[in-house]
Amino acid sequence: MSNSFSISTLGCRANQADSERLCQLLRAAGWQELPAGERVDCAVVNTCTITAEADRKSLKLLRRRQKEAQVVILTGCGVTERGGLEVPAGVRVMQPSESASILDILRSEGFQIDTLKSLDVHQHRTRALLRVQDGCDHFCSYCIVPYVRGRIKSFDPDNLTCQVQRLELDGYKEIVLTGIHVAKWGHELTPRRDLADLLRCFLENTKTVRFRLSSIEPIAFPKAIIELMREYPERVCPYLHLPIQHASDRILQRMRRGYNLAEYDAVVREFLTVPGACITTDIMVGFPGETEDDMAILTDYLERTPYYHLHVFPYSRRPGTAADTYKDQIPENVKKERVERIIALGEHLKERVLEQFRGMRRPVLIERFLPETGMVTGTADNYITVNLPGDASLLGKIVMTELS
Repeated sequence: MSNSFSISTLGCRANQADSERLCQLLRAAGWQELPAGERVDCAVVNTCTITAEADRKSLKLLRRRQKEAQVVILTGCGVTERGGLEVPAGVRVMQPSESASILDILRSEGFQIDTLKSLDVHQHRTRALLRVQDGCDHFCSYCIVPYVRGRIKSFDPDNLTCQVQRLELDGYKEIVLTGIHVAKWGHELTPRRDLADLLRCFLENTKTVRFRLSSIEPIAFPKAIIELMREYPERVCPYLHLPIQHASDRILQRMRRGYNLAEYDAVVREFLTVPGACITTDIMVGFPGETEDDMAILTDYLERTPYYHLHVFPYSRRPGTAADTYKDQIPENVKKERVERIIALGEHLKERVLEQFRGMRRPVLIERFLPETGMVTGTADNYITVNLPGDASLLGKIVMTELS
């Protein structure tokens, strides 16, 4: 019987891509993946440390896995030099940049590691995550990520193109480009490149696979991406997750976001001219010094912008960041009320967007079959979730579907 493992992931798409890489390595070494929570030989916890609350969740998850596994390996941002986790005795640590060392760790714990079969062994053949860069050099006042992930590092475009071609040959229908600060891919390369250059290279060297951008910051957003959406409407998904965090210029400046509302909105309005375009965003409320006037500015902007989904969360203090030292912290009960207010607005906005798309035909990637209902679930190119009658034969296929 093969050895077993589970992987629990907190945080962003970059962490998810790291976990997928670990899964590939272990499966290629002959290990069997089991759902997190079951008894396994090795449990990996991929941590997030962006806030103190993220550290708390990481440690809570770690304590669960310690009861379920012979060996527990902690990785992710929480274990880096400036990460916020104190690692308990007996837990192994692996830096997020050293995924291949997981096999050495397991050998040192007495496990037999088979000769690797292939590093292209994936769990699913529908959507793949491709991390194109690491690190961030922006230093928002509330964020620890540049300290734990380091400065911008763009991955080699030739190697990335080979990976994309391999994924297409493996049968994947969609590839999501992800990273810590995706918009800045290529900025430190010689000669300087940008993400639109990379995406065009992918399109020209593949045939049918479609591409989707993960969360991408407004800072350095390459507007040529929008032109590629128009040029390749069947292959570049008309979807952006463009974090705004706030709409008050005063709060954006205190956050050190590097843009004002007008600059952010210019990107949004140009993107929304793309046929089928759909946008989602992140909203942080309760930032130090936030007033009801700031909330009114935020609410006004959201009400006139067609967001399909708002990821709303309260500001959480993170030791080691500038915002942690700000004196005008917002009481927790005020944060909670403001979060609930914006979430409720987000539900209203979602219904409005769904009504706008009702009756439109979009290509939908089928990802799940629910035999008890005779329905399948998929994601349209513009990120709208779709349920329709079908069976398991549709899994992994893209079908034209009328949104309802």
